[in-house]
Amino acid sequence: MYHNPGAGGVTFLKTVELIINLPTSKLNSTFTYLVPPPYEDEAVFGKRVLVDFGGRREEGYIVGEGRHPIGEEMKPILRVLDTDTVFDQDLLALTRWMADYYLCPLATALNLMVPKILRQKKGRIYIAGIDELEYEQLVRQGTKLDADLMTQLWESGGLNHSQILKYINEALLRDWIEQGYLISTGNYRLGRRVSQRRSYILGDFDPERNMPALHRRAPRQAAIMEMLLQNGSLDEDTIRSNLPLSSLKALLDKGYIRVQQHQVPTPTEVDLTGEQEWAAARIKEALNSGARSEFLLFGVTGSGKTEVYVQAAQSAIQQGRGVLVLVPEIALTRQLVDVFASRIPDLAVLHSAMTAGERYEEWRRIKSGEARLVLGARSAVFAPVPNLGLIIMDEEQESSYKQEDNPRYHTREIARHRATQESAVIVLGSATPSLETFHAAVTGSIQLLPLTSRIGGGQMPQVFIEDLKTAFKNDCRGYLSPFLREKISANLDRGEQVILFINRRGYSPMTVCWECGSIATCPSCSVGMTYHSDIGENVCHYCNLHLPAENRCPDCGGTHLQLIGSGTQRIEEYIRNVFPQAVVARLDADSSRRKGAQKSILDGMRRRQIDILVGTQMVAKGLDFPNVSLVGVIDADGMLNLPDFRAGERCFQLLVQAAGRAGRSQTQGEVVIQTFNPNHPIINLAARQDFQGFYEYETDLRRILGYPPFTRLLRLVISGEDESAVQDTAMAAASFIEEITDASEADITVIGPASCPIARIRNRHRHQLMVKCRDPALLRSVAAYIMARPPAKHVRIDIDFDPISTL
Repeated sequence: MYHNPGAGGVTFLKTVELIINLPTSKLNSTFTYLVPPPYEDEAVFGKRVLVDFGGRREEGYIVGEGRHPIGEEMKPILRVLDTDTVFDQDLLALTRWMADYYLCPLATALNLMVPKILRQKKGRIYIAGIDELEYEQLVRQGTKLDADLMTQLWESGGLNHSQILKYINEALLRDWIEQGYLISTGNYRLGRRVSQRRSYILGDFDPERNMPALHRRAPRQAAIMEMLLQNGSLDEDTIRSNLPLSSLKALLDKGYIRVQQHQVPTPTEVDLTGEQEWAAARIKEALNSGARSEFLLFGVTGSGKTEVYVQAAQSAIQQGRGVLVLVPEIALTRQLVDVFASRIPDLAVLHSAMTAGERYEEWRRIKSGEARLVLGARSAVFAPVPNLGLIIMDEEQESSYKQEDNPRYHTREIARHRATQESAVIVLGSATPSLETFHAAVTGSIQLLPLTSRIGGGQMPQVFIEDLKTAFKNDCRGYLSPFLREKISANLDRGEQVILFINRRGYSPMTVCWECGSIATCPSCSVGMTYHSDIGENVCHYCNLHLPAENRCPDCGGTHLQLIGSGTQRIEEYIRNVFPQAVVARLDADSSRRKGAQKSILDGMRRRQIDILVGTQMVAKGLDFPNVSLVGVIDADGMLNLPDFRAGERCFQLLVQAAGRAGRSQTQGEVVIQTFNPNHPIINLAARQDFQGFYEYETDLRRILGYPPFTRLLRLVISGEDESAVQDTAMAAASFIEEITDASEADITVIGPASCPIARIRNRHRHQLMVKCRDPALLRSVAAYIMARPPAKHVRIDIDFDPISTL
């Protein structure tokens, strides 16, 4: 109760502890506010409220409740903004750990737990900015205020826009808000429920009798009917992307199609290999123990890791525990949804391609316990899964698991902490795990579950290393060597599919003037502009600046401009010209931008409607197309020659993952890797798919140079528009680090400062410092000291623990 007599007859008032929702670590402590009687039942843990903080109206998260004796001055909350709680105690504990581990503001971390739609206020609400005493003082001073309006505001707690205009006009409303007499705010209402997507199947339709007339009168309806005849069923997104709602209704009214009723998945018996059975049994034992355990499921491509995931998930759900499955790409989300949904009911999906309403509906199902398994990309790690028992992280080595903005968290570390916090089992899966993860398995920190062979007796693909120097000497000037072209032709003749991988989107990464030698570069970044033929523009892939492609050199006026190098668009164009009979598609960030486009491309590959798929690393990760028997890597060298200590690791992983898309059925696949460095150890190890050999080769270098997994890294990026101020700040930071660590017995190394390989982004010059040390706590102390020292004006220092990229 609000008035609660305690010992000695003292009356206590309800209070709440708040985290103020401002992005600064200086506010990582809580603040106590009084709860007025009208809000006593509403103001509970997990909701947001509006408060007066330092003379400004700010929002706060309620993270605790208490009592306070009457008589002591305390600010009251002004309004409760949520109708339901938006986080629980487990997620709050995760937030506090993140704020400590990544040295980020508590509020910033807590905002990650709240769905986007619940961070958008619905409608305008106006509340009183002054109380009765302040009102009386203003009136005595001659200020004209509407007494009826103020009384109504105090009694009701707030009025909407139309209600308040019954008392005052728009001009007076704006003036009162500016003077602080009124506060304009809103409510965080629950998102609107989104209906579940439906699938459609054939109804009473006779192709011979009905199709001719449909072709004449409604060709788009006829096209949909042909797709249904071929595939058996189509989801709502596919039909709506090809048909207007009126045409869909017409097909339903005619009875030609009908809605497919939701069916509960029936138990499916799957024959496991001995290795799969052993791995699944080990995970089940850990689940039964109820203690935190961590595994690395290390299996070659096509070894059946997904089936082990499904078996483990079913075991966890049978115990009443929740399951979280994380994937690095939306494309993999869609593929795994089909696998899990056919075996496990009550599944929820979370990824960035969904609308805010769709994501909210899934979040609501997860929070209520209705969905027992959650499958999604990076941000799904914060899903409010009740009684979490199992976390599966597929392709754990992928860089997309690392958040690029503050807080720069790694999904793997968040997942590990959630597993510790909730005594859950975590399974990391990959054919090419990160060196840090594999080193942890080799040294016994986590348990290793190897899968050494492909399921169903499938063979690993045969890999050819094609020396482009030889092709060049033989006067071959195309993007494919004669050998790769021959392989593609033979593949197409057999009716098999091809994947061509080039890790560069756009048409050409460089436009050069042959008269003066200038290169088209971004005016805001120190990178070249990439020409995109589909829009006829040069695009910066760092700041997203779009400029029209020039016919003349802007420096000398010359007309001899040439596009150098190739991206996915140029390779797609080349393939269409060389193989005009083939159906060619492209899968990259540009072709996937339109809603439903990526799904359409992947479905086309599964239905064998596409002969050749050209793509970036999106085609190299975990996709399973049984009819793909040839993979061509267009340019292996571009991945290898980056100024980053992880470049070799990333190149090896992508080559092996890309090669793993070939020959996933009974037919042995083939892989052709085009390179100017055929003797490079990384390329040869990838061709042999020798991860153990790569691990030994790369860790020997890392041990000598003192890089992970033998040390931990802290990266400081100092940026600003004034390059001299950036340099001075970077030098001062390096000197300060040397000073504060001078007496430390720990082996700590400072590298730099130096310009970042990409020295300028969005008109901000960039310098970096790298600090290496075995003790992560010491690195956090160094970072905390740096953050406590304000940098020069207009200079920013970004902190990144365990960086994935040093560009």
